Formats: sequence, structure tokens, C-alpha cells
Amino acid sequence: MKSLVVASIGAVMLAVCNGAAWAQSNSAFRSAEVVAGKQERLGVYGNVQKDCTSGPLPTIRVLTPPRNGELNVRNGKLKAGRITRCPKLEATAQGIFYKAKPAYKGTDEIAYEVRSASGKVESHTVKITVKDAQAPDSAKPGQDAEL
Repeated sequence: MKSLVVASIGAVMLAVCNGAAWAQSNSAFRSAEVVAGKQERLGVYGNVQKDCTSGPLPTIRVLTPPRNGELNVRNGKLKAGRITRCPKLEATAQGIFYKAKPAYKGTDEIAYEVRSASGKVESHTVKITVKDAQAPDSAKPGQDAEL
């Protein structure tokens, strides 16, 4: 697959393997605002080992698919320098992306879980507000979000 680059470290969420022997579980609820017909990144997940190498990627499973759009998971790489403790690492990661139907305006909701190689499970529920595609801050046609 084509390597992709993260545009902003603030949006990067990494599941870091810490060698825990038991499974842990966390839940997160949040909201996102998107433009109809434009692909938007909802999260980025990877696995960075203590020795600053990329570990096995977590498994992402969709629990509740969107009613008014589509959800996709893409593999890619983070630019070197995005992970403070491992500044030279170009970590392998997965991004989860949502794209509302082009003419849709309103709300949508998705839920997915991220299971790390160490057994940690994170459940994410995202309430999505879809704005009109003609909004002044919308991107140029054809632009997609980067990982």
C-alpha cells in the first residue's frame, strides 16, 4: 500500500506496547465535525516498542458502521520526528477515516474498537456532525485526508 504521512502530531494517538500481561479496556466518547463528501481522519493507531521499533499493528474492528457515509482503515507511516521519544522512527500506523455521503447534512455516529498486540482494548464512539459541502472552510475538490 502507498505510504502516507500524518499532517499533525496533535491528532496522532499511539497504542504503545508496555508488556502488560493482562488485557486492559478503555472507552472514549467524542465528537467530530466533517464536511459532506470529504474524507476526514478520526484517529491514528500504531505500536512503538521500547527500543523505538514499530511493533505489530493493533486490530481495528468496526462495532457500529455509519448510516450516512463510509468508514475505512488505511495503513501508512508516520513521518520521522512525530514520536518524541523516538525522533528517527518512521512508525507504521493505521488511520481510521470517515466520509459522509456528498449530499448529506446532519449527524452520524460510529463505534469501533482498537485491540493492541498486548491485549489492551480501546472502544471509541464518535458522534459526527456533517456540514454542507459548500461550507467556506471546505477543502478543494479531490483532496483527501492524510494518515
